[in-house]
Amino acid sequence: LHLSCPRTHMACRDGTECVAQEYMCDGEKDCADGSDEDGCAELCNTPGRSRTSYPCGLGSCLNASLVCDGRQDCADGSDEAGNCSVPCQLSCAHHCYSSPQGPRCWCVLGYQLGEDGVSCMDIDECTEPGEGACSQTCLNTPGSYSCRCLPGYLLEPDGHICKLTGPEPTLLVAVQSEVLSYGLRSGREEVLLVTDKGRVVFSLDYDLVERKVFWMDLATDSIRWQDLDSDKKGTLVKGVRSDCIAVDWLGRNLYWTDGATGQVLATRLGASWRGIPEYTVVMDGDLDRPHSLVLQPLAGLMYWSEVGSHPRLMEATMDGSRRHVLLAQGLGWPTALALDLPTWRIFWLDEKLGSIGSARLDGTSVKVLQLGWVRSPFAMAVCEGQLYWSEKKAWSVQQVDKASGKNRTVLIKRHGQPHGLQVPTWRSPEPCTNGCTKSNGGCAQLCLPNP
Repeated sequence: LHLSCPRTHMACRDGTECVAQEYMCDGEKDCADGSDEDGCAELCNTPGRSRTSYPCGLGSCLNASLVCDGRQDCADGSDEAGNCSVPCQLSCAHHCYSSPQGPRCWCVLGYQLGEDGVSCMDIDECTEPGEGACSQTCLNTPGSYSCRCLPGYLLEPDGHICKLTGPEPTLLVAVQSEVLSYGLRSGREEVLLVTDKGRVVFSLDYDLVERKVFWMDLATDSIRWQDLDSDKKGTLVKGVRSDCIAVDWLGRNLYWTDGATGQVLATRLGASWRGIPEYTVVMDGDLDRPHSLVLQPLAGLMYWSEVGSHPRLMEATMDGSRRHVLLAQGLGWPTALALDLPTWRIFWLDEKLGSIGSARLDGTSVKVLQLGWVRSPFAMAVCEGQLYWSEKKAWSVQQVDKASGKNRTVLIKRHGQPHGLQVPTWRSPEPCTNGCTKSNGGCAQLCLPNP
């Protein structure tokens, strides 16, 4: 059984309990198995702990409150030797304690000892390395911090996690010839549409405005659609083959990648097949097998992965201009991408390296988690604190904590390979700069945003 602990706690090695992080390496065994004090010798003098720890001579840690108290707690007796009798007369900003090396200052939780050894400096928890104090916005305050949520979210009672308000968020998943809806709160499954027998729904996306599902049909080399309200269906374009399609619900276009030709193409969402292809090549040349594609319609930007001889993540405006490399190091085969706009990050799954990666949208703050069970990912999505993806070889849709890669759960497992996957959402933390939203940008046909 895997014990799930809140962000502010760590799990004991035996998996029986959670212990607050400030009690780690504090010189007292809070875990029944003592694992909260393992490997702590080098951390004993780490500034900023609520109770400064003292290093015993044999490599263990002792809580500062037990030093020079008249009782021998270190096995070698070093906690009661030396200058314990020297009184505390330092001008400590917070507290002073006696030690075998003489009086020492220490700071309360949320502060760290300054270089002068007496002052206490505020710890900015919002910039501390690790998983992050807040799931969205973090506000540092003297000795503490507080979390805030973006519009459309509500802060959970734990004070750290932001959850969506309004209707239950749902996951759209393509499994063989079906598209399923999966409630991310209730776990309720529903079949939204079934295609013709023998036709596999490959990559898919969703139009938030007209409630239409678009998907790649490999059997007919076409991109098809179906209205979820009226069950009307049709063909958008034929003669195309793609690993990934993406809907610009704001500019009313649909984009797709063609890895074989090294292109990104687009057509109008309102187009209908009349025997002549109606699409344009958005980007051509210098694309090394473009694969996964995600859009940020409100900003007029797109991101894609390339899985050729030199794998990389790329960014450009949605008209194909201002193209630049977002990341070109540490990648094997990034087959799936997803944007997490509340945290301003892009996530990817790497099939070759078996890892989950993420970076800020400017390419900085790269984080990679090596996870052996990432084997054949096809598509992924991020919602709140979770990452969802379709695993082809395991015939399943799974989820993990997006920050830690922990708490892996199989949500859907059916007889057939899952492919396309999306969590339809409206939210974005920035104002709209998509110039095609008004009167189609003044274009008679296709308008491609250039913010």
